[in-house]
Amino acid sequence: MSDAGGWLWLVIDVIFVLALAFALVYGTMQWRARRRNPVQKQATEDATRRLYERGAENERRGSA
Repeated sequence: MSDAGGWLWLVIDVIFVLALAFALVYGTMQWRARRRNPVQKQATEDATRRLYERGAENERRGSA
């Protein structure tokens, strides 16, 4: 018999759990950094405003 069960347990119960925990911590840090950056928030709002204006302009051109 082989000892594949022990290695599989290590991979599933330790390595995958550590990888998931790292991903959750990294994602949370990125989310908080994005929310706190006022420059990026303003850029996002400006881009959204431009998209709405462009859509309204296209709609006016299409209906005229």
